[in-house]
Amino acid sequence: MVPRAQLPKSILRLAVSPRLLPFSIAFVVCAILSVIIGYGSWYLWGEHQRAVFSEKAELAQPVSVAAGSPAEPVEPSVVLAPAGELPVPKGTVTLSGDNDRPPRKITIESFAIAESEVTNEQYFEFVREAGRKLPDHWINGRYRPGTVNDPVTHVSWNDAVAYCDWLSAKIGATVRLPSEAQWELAARGPSGFKYPWGNEWDDDAAASVESKGQVRPVKSFPANRSPYGAYDLAGNVWEWVANPGHDTDGFPVSSDGVEYRMAKGGSANEPREFINNSSRVKLRADVKDKYLGFRYVVLRSRPAEPKTPVPESSADVASRAGSADSLAPSPK
Repeated sequence: MVPRAQLPKSILRLAVSPRLLPFSIAFVVCAILSVIIGYGSWYLWGEHQRAVFSEKAELAQPVSVAAGSPAEPVEPSVVLAPAGELPVPKGTVTLSGDNDRPPRKITIESFAIAESEVTNEQYFEFVREAGRKLPDHWINGRYRPGTVNDPVTHVSWNDAVAYCDWLSAKIGATVRLPSEAQWELAARGPSGFKYPWGNEWDDDAAASVESKGQVRPVKSFPANRSPYGAYDLAGNVWEWVANPGHDTDGFPVSSDGVEYRMAKGGSANEPREFINNSSRVKLRADVKDKYLGFRYVVLRSRPAEPKTPVPESSADVASRAGSADSLAPSPK
Protein backbone atom coordinates (compact mmCIF):
# COMPACT_ATOMS: atom_id res chain seq x y z
CA MET A 1 0.00 0.00 0.00
CA VAL A 2 1.32 3.46 -0.95
CA PRO A 3 1.57 5.79 2.10
CA ARG A 4 -0.99 8.59 2.13
CA ALA A 5 1.64 11.28 2.22
CA GLN A 6 3.01 10.12 -1.14
CA LEU A 7 -0.34 10.32 -3.05
CA PRO A 8 -0.95 13.27 -5.39
CA LYS A 9 -3.27 16.04 -4.10
CA SER A 10 -5.82 15.32 -6.85
CA ILE A 11 -6.10 11.77 -5.58
CA LEU A 12 -6.51 12.98 -1.99
CA ARG A 13 -9.35 15.37 -2.97
CA LEU A 14 -11.17 12.50 -4.62
CA ALA A 15 -10.65 10.33 -1.59
CA VAL A 16 -12.53 12.74 0.77
CA SER A 17 -15.80 12.01 -1.01
CA PRO A 18 -17.32 8.74 0.28
CA ARG A 19 -19.00 8.10 -3.07
CA LEU A 20 -15.74 8.30 -4.96
CA LEU A 21 -13.69 6.31 -2.47
CA PRO A 22 -13.99 2.90 -4.28
CA PHE A 23 -12.97 4.53 -7.55
CA SER A 24 -10.03 6.23 -5.89
CA ILE A 25 -8.79 2.98 -4.42
CA ALA A 26 -9.15 1.20 -7.75
CA PHE A 27 -7.26 3.98 -9.53
CA VAL A 28 -4.37 3.80 -7.05
CA VAL A 29 -4.18 0.01 -7.25
CA CYS A 30 -4.17 0.12 -11.07
CA ALA A 31 -1.42 2.73 -11.12
CA ILE A 32 0.76 0.65 -8.81
CA LEU A 33 0.13 -2.52 -10.81
CA SER A 34 0.94 -0.71 -14.04
CA VAL A 35 4.32 0.40 -12.69
CA ILE A 36 5.13 -3.09 -11.41
CA ILE A 37 4.06 -4.83 -14.64
CA GLY A 38 5.87 -2.28 -16.82
CA TYR A 39 9.14 -2.59 -14.96
CA GLY A 40 8.92 -6.39 -14.88
CA SER A 41 8.27 -6.56 -18.61
CA TRP A 42 11.26 -4.35 -19.33
CA TYR A 43 13.50 -6.44 -17.08
CA LEU A 44 12.43 -9.77 -18.56
CA TRP A 45 12.07 -8.95 -22.24
CA GLY A 46 13.48 -5.50 -22.84
CA GLU A 47 16.84 -4.24 -24.24
CA HIS A 48 18.64 -5.03 -20.99
CA GLN A 49 17.88 -8.75 -21.19
CA ARG A 50 18.59 -8.93 -24.92
CA ALA A 51 22.02 -7.45 -24.27
CA VAL A 52 22.69 -10.08 -21.57
CA PHE A 53 21.51 -12.90 -23.83
CA SER A 54 23.59 -11.52 -26.71
CA GLU A 55 26.70 -11.34 -24.55
CA LYS A 56 26.24 -14.90 -23.32
CA ALA A 57 25.68 -16.16 -26.83
CA GLU A 58 28.78 -14.38 -28.07
CA LEU A 59 30.91 -15.86 -25.32
CA ALA A 60 29.62 -19.35 -26.03
CA GLN A 61 29.98 -19.08 -29.81
CA PRO A 62 32.35 -21.85 -31.00
CA VAL A 63 35.12 -21.10 -33.52
CA SER A 64 34.12 -22.74 -36.77
CA VAL A 65 36.78 -24.39 -38.97
CA ALA A 66 35.93 -25.29 -42.50
CA ALA A 67 35.96 -29.02 -43.10
CA GLY A 68 39.18 -30.19 -44.66
CA SER A 69 41.05 -26.92 -44.16
CA PRO A 70 44.42 -27.38 -42.39
CA ALA A 71 45.25 -25.68 -39.14
CA GLU A 72 47.43 -22.57 -39.31
CA PRO A 73 51.05 -23.80 -39.47
CA VAL A 74 53.32 -22.92 -36.58
CA GLU A 75 56.56 -21.33 -37.77
CA PRO A 76 59.43 -23.46 -36.43
CA SER A 77 62.22 -21.69 -34.61
CA VAL A 78 65.43 -21.30 -36.57
CA VAL A 79 68.35 -23.38 -35.31
CA LEU A 80 71.55 -21.44 -35.95
CA ALA A 81 74.83 -23.05 -36.89
CA PRO A 82 77.20 -23.36 -33.89
CA ALA A 83 80.02 -21.36 -35.52
CA GLY A 84 77.65 -18.51 -36.31
CA GLU A 85 76.10 -17.29 -39.57
CA LEU A 86 77.31 -13.98 -40.95
CA PRO A 87 75.33 -12.66 -43.94
CA VAL A 88 77.37 -11.87 -47.04
CA PRO A 89 75.33 -9.96 -49.66
CA LYS A 90 75.45 -10.66 -53.36
CA GLY A 91 78.65 -9.28 -54.87
CA THR A 92 81.44 -9.63 -57.38
CA VAL A 93 84.93 -10.83 -56.50
CA THR A 94 88.05 -10.81 -58.66
CA LEU A 95 90.07 -13.99 -58.32
CA SER A 96 93.74 -13.50 -59.11
CA GLY A 97 95.53 -15.63 -61.66
CA ASP A 98 97.64 -18.68 -60.86
CA ASN A 99 99.47 -21.47 -62.66
CA ASP A 100 96.20 -23.38 -63.01
CA ARG A 101 93.67 -20.55 -63.43
CA PRO A 102 93.50 -17.21 -65.22
CA PRO A 103 92.33 -14.04 -63.41
CA ARG A 104 88.55 -13.68 -63.54
CA LYS A 105 85.57 -11.90 -62.03
CA ILE A 106 82.78 -13.94 -60.49
CA THR A 107 79.38 -12.75 -59.27
CA ILE A 108 78.26 -14.54 -56.12
CA GLU A 109 74.71 -14.79 -54.78
CA SER A 110 74.14 -13.95 -51.11
CA PHE A 111 75.07 -16.53 -48.47
CA ALA A 112 76.10 -16.77 -44.83
CA ILE A 113 79.57 -17.77 -43.67
CA ALA A 114 80.67 -19.16 -40.31
CA GLU A 115 82.07 -16.51 -38.01
CA SER A 116 85.01 -18.74 -37.16
CA GLU A 117 86.67 -21.98 -38.10
CA VAL A 118 85.00 -25.12 -36.74
CA THR A 119 86.36 -25.72 -33.24
CA ASN A 120 87.39 -28.90 -31.45
CA GLU A 121 84.28 -28.71 -29.27
CA GLN A 122 81.96 -28.37 -32.26
CA TYR A 123 83.66 -31.20 -34.13
CA PHE A 124 83.54 -33.43 -31.05
CA GLU A 125 79.73 -33.29 -31.08
CA PHE A 126 79.79 -34.49 -34.69
CA VAL A 127 82.21 -37.33 -33.89
CA ARG A 128 80.06 -38.45 -30.97
CA GLU A 129 76.73 -38.35 -32.83
CA ALA A 130 77.90 -39.60 -36.23
CA GLY A 131 80.40 -42.17 -34.99
CA ARG A 132 83.17 -40.58 -37.04
CA LYS A 133 86.86 -41.35 -36.54
CA LEU A 134 88.64 -39.01 -34.13
CA PRO A 135 91.35 -36.66 -35.42
CA ASP A 136 94.69 -38.42 -35.10
CA HIS A 137 96.14 -36.19 -32.39
CA TRP A 138 93.20 -36.42 -29.97
CA ILE A 139 93.76 -38.54 -26.85
CA ASN A 140 91.43 -40.59 -24.63
CA GLY A 141 88.54 -40.14 -27.04
CA ARG A 142 88.54 -36.34 -27.20
CA TYR A 143 90.57 -33.21 -27.88
CA ARG A 144 93.49 -32.27 -25.67
CA PRO A 145 92.77 -30.25 -22.50
CA GLY A 146 92.86 -26.51 -23.03
CA THR A 147 92.09 -26.70 -26.77
CA VAL A 148 88.29 -26.54 -26.65
CA ASN A 149 88.18 -23.39 -28.79
CA ASP A 150 91.11 -24.21 -31.05
CA PRO A 151 90.19 -24.86 -34.68
CA VAL A 152 89.83 -28.57 -35.34
CA THR A 153 92.75 -29.84 -37.42
CA HIS A 154 93.99 -33.19 -38.76
CA VAL A 155 90.74 -33.48 -40.76
CA SER A 156 90.60 -34.49 -44.42
CA TRP A 157 88.45 -32.86 -47.07
CA ASN A 158 86.02 -35.78 -46.78
CA ASP A 159 85.84 -35.29 -43.01
CA ALA A 160 84.94 -31.63 -43.54
CA VAL A 161 82.26 -32.49 -46.11
CA ALA A 162 80.80 -35.15 -43.78
CA TYR A 163 80.60 -32.59 -40.98
CA CYS A 164 78.74 -30.18 -43.26
CA ASP A 165 76.25 -32.89 -44.29
CA TRP A 166 75.64 -33.79 -40.63
CA LEU A 167 75.13 -30.14 -39.67
CA SER A 168 72.74 -29.63 -42.61
CA ALA A 169 70.40 -32.26 -41.19
CA LYS A 170 70.79 -30.87 -37.67
CA ILE A 171 69.81 -27.26 -38.43
CA GLY A 172 67.52 -27.83 -41.44
CA ALA A 173 69.51 -25.73 -43.92
CA THR A 174 72.12 -26.39 -46.58
CA VAL A 175 75.60 -26.34 -45.05
CA ARG A 176 78.67 -26.92 -47.20
CA LEU A 177 82.27 -25.92 -47.71
CA PRO A 178 82.60 -22.49 -49.33
CA SER A 179 83.73 -22.15 -52.90
CA GLU A 180 86.95 -20.20 -53.43
CA ALA A 181 84.91 -17.28 -54.72
CA GLN A 182 82.60 -17.29 -51.67
CA TRP A 183 85.58 -17.53 -49.35
CA GLU A 184 87.38 -14.61 -51.02
CA LEU A 185 84.26 -12.43 -51.16
CA ALA A 186 83.75 -12.96 -47.41
CA ALA A 187 87.44 -12.15 -46.78
CA ARG A 188 87.84 -9.16 -49.10
CA GLY A 189 84.53 -7.39 -48.56
CA PRO A 190 83.12 -4.86 -51.04
CA SER A 191 86.44 -2.95 -51.17
CA GLY A 192 88.48 -5.96 -52.28
CA PHE A 193 91.01 -5.87 -49.41
CA LYS A 194 94.30 -7.77 -49.64
CA TYR A 195 93.93 -8.89 -46.01
CA PRO A 196 90.69 -9.27 -44.06
CA TRP A 197 91.45 -6.07 -42.11
CA GLY A 198 92.74 -3.91 -44.99
CA ASN A 199 95.59 -3.58 -47.46
CA GLU A 200 98.58 -3.31 -45.08
CA TRP A 201 100.12 -6.24 -43.23
CA ASP A 202 100.03 -6.17 -39.41
CA ASP A 203 102.24 -8.60 -37.45
CA ASP A 204 99.79 -8.53 -34.55
CA ALA A 205 96.67 -9.18 -36.63
CA ALA A 206 97.03 -12.90 -37.43
CA ALA A 207 98.60 -16.17 -36.24
CA SER A 208 101.72 -16.41 -38.42
CA VAL A 209 105.47 -16.87 -38.16
CA GLU A 210 105.65 -13.19 -37.21
CA SER A 211 103.45 -13.87 -34.14
CA LYS A 212 105.30 -16.97 -32.80
CA GLY A 213 103.82 -19.40 -35.32
CA GLN A 214 101.33 -21.16 -33.04
CA VAL A 215 97.74 -22.11 -33.79
CA ARG A 216 95.55 -20.05 -31.49
CA PRO A 217 91.93 -20.36 -30.30
CA VAL A 218 89.45 -18.86 -32.74
CA LYS A 219 88.84 -15.11 -32.42
CA SER A 220 92.17 -14.55 -30.64
CA PHE A 221 93.03 -11.64 -32.93
CA PRO A 222 90.35 -8.92 -32.85
CA ALA A 223 91.94 -7.17 -35.85
CA ASN A 224 91.75 -10.34 -37.95
CA ARG A 225 88.14 -9.79 -38.89
CA SER A 226 86.78 -9.33 -42.40
CA PRO A 227 84.39 -6.53 -43.44
CA TYR A 228 81.51 -9.00 -42.95
CA GLY A 229 82.68 -10.05 -39.49
CA ALA A 230 84.43 -13.39 -40.11
CA TYR A 231 87.48 -14.09 -37.93
CA ASP A 232 90.83 -15.69 -38.81
CA LEU A 233 90.47 -15.89 -42.58
CA ALA A 234 94.17 -15.00 -42.72
CA GLY A 235 96.62 -17.28 -40.91
CA ASN A 236 95.98 -19.68 -38.02
CA VAL A 237 95.04 -22.73 -40.17
CA TRP A 238 94.52 -23.38 -43.86
CA GLU A 239 90.81 -23.86 -44.63
CA TRP A 240 89.42 -26.48 -46.99
CA VAL A 241 87.15 -25.12 -49.75
CA ALA A 242 84.91 -26.97 -52.16
CA ASN A 243 86.90 -26.43 -55.37
CA PRO A 244 88.89 -29.24 -56.97
CA GLY A 245 92.53 -28.70 -57.82
CA HIS A 246 93.39 -28.34 -61.52
CA ASP A 247 96.50 -28.79 -63.61
CA THR A 248 97.92 -26.09 -65.88
CA ASP A 249 95.49 -27.14 -68.62
CA GLY A 250 92.50 -26.66 -66.33
CA PHE A 251 91.76 -30.35 -65.74
CA PRO A 252 91.02 -31.77 -62.27
CA VAL A 253 94.04 -33.44 -60.71
CA SER A 254 94.09 -36.75 -58.86
CA SER A 255 96.73 -39.09 -57.50
CA ASP A 256 96.20 -42.81 -56.98
CA GLY A 257 92.48 -42.21 -57.44
CA VAL A 258 92.36 -39.43 -54.83
CA GLU A 259 91.28 -35.98 -56.00
CA TYR A 260 93.11 -32.80 -55.15
CA ARG A 261 91.21 -30.01 -53.40
CA MET A 262 92.00 -26.41 -52.57
CA ALA A 263 92.64 -24.75 -49.22
CA LYS A 264 92.70 -21.01 -48.52
CA GLY A 265 94.14 -18.37 -46.23
CA GLY A 266 97.55 -19.49 -44.95
CA SER A 267 98.45 -20.78 -41.49
CA ALA A 268 100.37 -20.01 -38.32
CA ASN A 269 103.55 -21.67 -39.60
CA GLU A 270 103.69 -19.50 -42.73
CA PRO A 271 105.47 -16.14 -43.13
CA ARG A 272 103.52 -13.07 -44.15
CA GLU A 273 104.35 -13.58 -47.83
CA PHE A 274 102.07 -16.64 -47.90
CA ILE A 275 99.17 -15.15 -45.92
CA ASN A 276 96.58 -13.01 -47.70
CA ASN A 277 93.14 -13.27 -49.24
CA SER A 278 94.52 -14.76 -52.46
CA SER A 279 96.64 -17.46 -50.79
CA ARG A 280 95.70 -20.94 -51.95
CA VAL A 281 97.25 -24.39 -51.89
CA LYS A 282 96.36 -27.59 -53.78
CA LEU A 283 96.27 -30.74 -51.63
CA ARG A 284 95.18 -34.34 -51.88
CA ALA A 285 91.70 -34.64 -50.41
CA ASP A 286 92.94 -37.20 -47.88
CA VAL A 287 95.61 -34.91 -46.38
CA LYS A 288 95.39 -34.39 -42.62
CA ASP A 289 97.67 -31.82 -41.08
CA LYS A 290 98.05 -29.88 -37.84
CA TYR A 291 97.73 -26.63 -39.78
CA LEU A 292 94.66 -27.60 -41.80
CA GLY A 293 91.01 -27.06 -40.76
CA PHE A 294 87.83 -25.66 -42.27
CA ARG A 295 84.77 -23.43 -41.94
CA TYR A 296 81.45 -23.59 -43.78
CA VAL A 297 78.78 -21.53 -45.49
CA VAL A 298 75.02 -21.74 -44.81
CA LEU A 299 72.36 -21.32 -47.49
CA ARG A 300 69.04 -20.72 -45.74
CA SER A 301 67.12 -20.32 -49.01
CA ARG A 302 67.92 -23.93 -49.85
CA PRO A 303 66.40 -26.59 -47.57
CA ALA A 304 68.72 -29.34 -46.45
CA GLU A 305 68.59 -32.37 -48.71
CA PRO A 306 69.13 -35.97 -47.56
CA LYS A 307 72.65 -36.97 -48.46
CA THR A 308 74.57 -40.20 -48.54
CA PRO A 309 77.13 -40.16 -45.72
CA VAL A 310 80.65 -39.50 -46.95
CA PRO A 311 82.66 -42.66 -46.20
CA GLU A 312 86.10 -42.56 -44.70
CA SER A 313 88.60 -43.69 -47.27
CA SER A 314 91.35 -46.13 -46.43
CA ALA A 315 93.78 -43.27 -46.87
CA ASP A 316 91.86 -41.27 -44.26
CA VAL A 317 91.96 -44.09 -41.75
CA ALA A 318 95.61 -44.91 -42.31
CA SER A 319 98.26 -42.50 -41.10
CA ARG A 320 99.49 -40.37 -43.93
CA ALA A 321 103.23 -40.73 -44.44
CA GLY A 322 105.30 -37.60 -44.41
CA SER A 323 103.06 -35.07 -42.63
CA ALA A 324 104.34 -31.72 -43.87
CA ASP A 325 105.48 -28.94 -41.58
CA SER A 326 104.45 -26.51 -44.30
CA LEU A 327 101.77 -26.98 -46.91
CA ALA A 328 103.90 -24.97 -49.34
CA PRO A 329 101.58 -22.52 -51.07
CA SER A 330 102.77 -20.27 -53.82
CA PRO A 331 103.35 -16.71 -52.50
CA LYS A 332 101.06 -13.92 -53.68
